[in-house]
Amino acid sequence: MGLDTGLTTRLMPANLLYAGGHDLTDPYVSPLFGDFTTGFPPTFLVSGTRDLFLSNTVTMHRALRSADIDADLHVFDAATHIGFIGTPESEERTRELRRFVDRHWGR
Repeated sequence: MGLDTGLTTRLMPANLLYAGGHDLTDPYVSPLFGDFTTGFPPTFLVSGTRDLFLSNTVTMHRALRSADIDADLHVFDAATHIGFIGTPESEERTRELRRFVDRHWGR
């Protein structure tokens, strides 16, 4: 704990706040519990080595790949849940996202 400056506490309080009273296993709250067998789109996932959700992001990536969904996972060193804003890392993330979008739906 204490490494993620965006989420400064344990995950569960943030999860409950985000869910707003909904079941945490509702796929609309957490896509980890979704059905990846019926047209789930290619997915771009981003996390950081200091993001409290890193493990969940990796789990999501593995679930998508197990379902043969095209999924890119990008993990940035020292990035927190909110990532880097206005830095070379954020520019790299944007370039990767553009490349992903172009590959699937672009030019």
